[in-house]
Parts: sequence; structure tokens; C-alpha cells
Amino acid sequence: MKDCERLGYDSVWVYDHLAPYWRCSRSSLESWTLLSAIAARTSKIKIGTLVSNVNLRNPALLAKITSTVDNISGGRLIVGLGVGDRMSVRELRSYGYRFPPLQERIDMLRETIMILKAMWTGREISFEGKTARISNAVCLPKPTQEPGPPIWVGGRHRSVIDLAVELADGWNYWGLTGQRFAERERHLMETCVKLDRDPHSITKSWAGTLSTQRSSSLTLAENMKAEIISQTDRSTDYFIASFSAIADRTAYETFAEAMKSIAQES
Repeated sequence: MKDCERLGYDSVWVYDHLAPYWRCSRSSLESWTLLSAIAARTSKIKIGTLVSNVNLRNPALLAKITSTVDNISGGRLIVGLGVGDRMSVRELRSYGYRFPPLQERIDMLRETIMILKAMWTGREISFEGKTARISNAVCLPKPTQEPGPPIWVGGRHRSVIDLAVELADGWNYWGLTGQRFAERERHLMETCVKLDRDPHSITKSWAGTLSTQRSSSLTLAENMKAEIISQTDRSTDYFIASFSAIADRTAYETFAEAMKSIAQES
């Protein structure tokens, strides 16, 4: 993390999986516990979850957790939220959680955002919705950031994009290229028009895994640059890369180099 600060990274992120399906060992540290440790060991770089699964935590508890981490970090938290997908069904059920239908998970996301914002700013909060209920809940201390940390919503479904426009500060996407990305971006723009929201007020971020292997004709930085360009669009504001578990400092230095090159050409 100190290397990322030294290299001028804007942020570092953690995923929210209790037993990651893509790892043979299924070993992982709990995301918010890990993020609090990162907050204590860094001083400048922003920190965030990509993304915190709303199926895993009561919204009021999440308000308390996020407020705590924002205080520990001195106001550097970005709250990434998502509804989970079918790849996580086994993981959720193994821990005793349900995997509700999509619309119920969308409702959970909506009500989580509403409760977070209310508890970050209000005194005693009561709420009764489709998926959540709280009564005179108090969240003190308040987050360091006012009125609260930025909220980014991650997902590719149109309903998730609708919520990003309606209630969030950012939208995170992955695995969207070409026509699919163009369609989702068009949907975002149309929803902004419907809700009278300035599209430039929504941070549009990409997340993806980059190779640390160099091709025969390109340097590693050139290879990473080509990968990023192939997976993103010029309208993307923010780039979040992940590497394999065995990636060393060189990968992080090379990503910084690739991003500087992209920024110079934009």
C-alpha cells in the first residue's frame, strides 16, 4: 500500500468475498476488517470496496461500519456497493445467507443506500421498506466526510445503472466492450435525462484484471495500455486494475506508467 501511495495512485480497493469462488483455496480476509487495517497503515490514498455485497450486512450495521472506517482513514473512504451475482450463490449459502431474486436484491441496494445516507446525517433514524426495517437507530460518530463518503454502485444490469443515476455518486463496470458498453452508456445517459441529472456528476469507473506477462513485441507497459484501451471507453473517468496474487511491485509501477501514457493521449 505504501508503494501505491509513493507511485501516486489515487486509491486502493478490496473485494467483498467470504470464500472467493475463483480461488482454489477459497482463502480471503473479510473486506471491511481488511480495509480498516489499510486505513490505519496509509495516510493519503483513498480506500474502497469493489463492491460490498448488500446481501451480507444489515444496512444499519453497514452505516456504522462505513462511518468507523471513514473516521479511521480521516475521510478517505469510497463505498462501493453491489447486489452480488450467481457466481456467489454457493459462497452466500455456505455462510447461511439467502440469494434472493434480482428485483429483491435491487430493492436491498436501494434501501441500503437510503439508510446509509440517512444514518450518516441524521440523529435517530427509523425506516420501514421492502427489505429493511430500523427503529431510532443512532450512528455516532458521523463520517468524517460530509454528508458522507461517496457511494459507487457496481454492476451491468440496467436497474443497477438506474440506481447509480438516482442515488449514487459513481458507477463501476467491468466486462463491457463494444456494443454492450455503448448500450449501457446510452441507457445511463437516457436515465440522466429522465431524472434531470448531470451525467458528468457521476464518476464512471472501470475494473478489470491485467496480465503481468509481456508479449514478444510490446513492453509490459505497452501491453497493459493496450489491454486497458480494449476494455474501456474514452468516457471512463477512473481505472481500477487487479493483478494475480503473485504480482510484485513491478506490476503496480507498470500500471502507473501505462495510465500516465493514456492520460497524456486523452
